[in-house]
Amino acid sequence: MREREALEKLKNMRLFMQLEDNKNECKFTEDDYKANEMAVQALEKQVPKKPDFTEDKEFALCSCCNGKGLLDKQKYCDNCGQKLDWSDEE
Repeated sequence: MREREALEKLKNMRLFMQLEDNKNECKFTEDDYKANEMAVQALEKQVPKKPDFTEDKEFALCSCCNGKGLLDKQKYCDNCGQKLDWSDEE
């Protein structure tokens, strides 16, 4: 299973939790929702995103946090941990 597939399943799980909470007396706890959200946030960082660049193309910026000074071909943002995709493909 790839990161994107797992991320989609976690998001669907949250929707299922909400539907079940609306239907049943047995409710998911706030901690269940927090755990799901933490997993989604962590996994989103593992899906590579292309860096943005300043107008003068002098600096590469993290598309997640706009952290400046990414080194060429750096795998992760030093500021937020976002996985980076330096490929030329769209």
